[in-house]
Amino acid sequence: MAKKLLLKGSKRNRIGRTALKQLRRGDRVPGVLYGKGSSQPVEFQAVELGKVLHQSGSENALVNIEIEGDAASHLALVQDIQIDPLTDRILHVDLHEVRQDETLRAEVSVHAIGEPAGVKTGGGLLETLLHTLSVECLPKDLPDSIDVDVTQLGLDQSIHVSEIQVPAGVRLLNPPALPVFTVKPPKTGTEETAAAPVTEPEVIKEKKDKDKEAGGDKEKEKK
Repeated sequence: MAKKLLLKGSKRNRIGRTALKQLRRGDRVPGVLYGKGSSQPVEFQAVELGKVLHQSGSENALVNIEIEGDAASHLALVQDIQIDPLTDRILHVDLHEVRQDETLRAEVSVHAIGEPAGVKTGGGLLETLLHTLSVECLPKDLPDSIDVDVTQLGLDQSIHVSEIQVPAGVRLLNPPALPVFTVKPPKTGTEETAAAPVTEPEVIKEKKDKDKEAGGDKEKEKK
């Protein structure tokens, strides 16, 4: 299940591009806490936010947010994190408040466990067609990830959404017939040869023929 972590923050009164730059220079991260029909600008210490996200070990981090000045904490799901591609610094975070007794929807990563028989003995290649699965559940039942045993997969065999076992209280929302993992057979030498185009020599030959014709025309003109 997804870990529930404590995150302390404060209300953000400064808005605008200049204010955000000043905020980040002070090692703080701006964010927005979304509720039902409302949104509240917030800010967090960059170091503390980074630690919480690292501790979660999952894309679906459930956090108890304590906002300075608020009497009660807010249970929220981290749903969007903006990161600077050059420095890896967190630039912004979006959080969606949830209730303990209400179902939520989230994308959960799916991982293949084991080596398929078709890869081990048949020389095939395991392909992951879906990297995440859409789930619906209560916050307490939200999984960190979904592991799928693929050891029995042979060549040209697939595991579909309908065949994946999920924890109690979790419902998959993807179409049941959608394949998640499949084992492709190895490529044969004939397929590789057939796939290789051999148009280059033909183009060169065509160019030489045109050059000869042009040369012949010039000789006639001289005569």
